[in-house]
Amino acid sequence: MSQVTSSRFVRLMAAGAAGVVAVAVFPAASAQAGTGSFAVSVKGGYNNTQSLGTATGTVTGTTGSTQASYSVTLCGESTYPSSTVTIRGGTATATHTVYYQNCETFSGDLVSSYGFANAEITVSGSTFYPGNQYTTYTKTKTAYF
Repeated sequence: MSQVTSSRFVRLMAAGAAGVVAVAVFPAASAQAGTGSFAVSVKGGYNNTQSLGTATGTVTGTTGSTQASYSVTLCGESTYPSSTVTIRGGTATATHTVYYQNCETFSGDLVSSYGFANAEITVSGSTFYPGNQYTTYTKTKTAYF
């Protein structure tokens, strides 16, 4: 009986050692980059019915990483003189502007001093309507990757 127990113990130890080797050969799966889409439109003026700017795009990054990339198309609409988009992730900020009714596409990287998992996109535009009072309106959304 002692020899049966001993050979089972040896086989069990050998199987355990093989498992440790398999874990060392196959590293843990790394985190995959994700992409978050966004569409942000700002309205203002009388009863917030005047379109002032729209930003559409994507933010791509890995949750907890200190860097993400973005691509955004910003279109000014009935804004004066410009529409602006600001993209914030962690401590990083990128701002782009178009004038009047133009559309432009911008891309770049957000590099933060600490890891982050989302980006906040803010679009702003201004108008003199109503009452010839210059007013800036903003709209913000969050994109998760």
